[in-house]
Amino acid sequence: YGAAPMNREQAIALQIRLEGGYSDDPNDPGGATKYGITQTTLDAVRGRDLVAGLPAKVRDLTPDQAAAIYRTTDWAEIHGDELPETLAPLVLNVAVNMGEPEAVKLLQECLGFVNPTGFLGPEPLGRVHVWRSFYLPTQTLAEEYAARVGVRYASLYAHEAGFELGWLRRLFRVYTLSLGLP
Repeated sequence: YGAAPMNREQAIALQIRLEGGYSDDPNDPGGATKYGITQTTLDAVRGRDLVAGLPAKVRDLTPDQAAAIYRTTDWAEIHGDELPETLAPLVLNVAVNMGEPEAVKLLQECLGFVNPTGFLGPEPLGRVHVWRSFYLPTQTLAEEYAARVGVRYASLYAHEAGFELGWLRRLFRVYTLSLGLP
């Protein structure tokens, strides 16, 4: 990741790297996870035959298989190829962390939707490209999205104490790298 915003493959590779290997932390409501993919997600993807040759256990998942899952689930659901290159990695990060519907609802809130649906159809996608900040004339949608995600993480403290700082660190790292900064 260098002097340009990230493309899909770079955003997915970053997500896999930041999520790391296998974990089964008893305090993590996601349960057994590898590369940010839970056993529940793996089971769902296997059940729908979205990606061929997946293992039965998330522990046995390879980075290439994880990338294929991200492409066919998270990236597709957030319409990553239709989002600005600086925004898409952030929305992917939140989709992995909170689920695609929550990631999209946060984006819809940024876009001014009063009752976000969690579905990114033509109207919200159209608003993405004409969005302007009410607060700061030079603010980007990626900045607004990152700020709202940070507020959401902070609000979760009472429920998931201990994970928020890591989530915020990852959010800021993804934001920095999505801009093409080191």
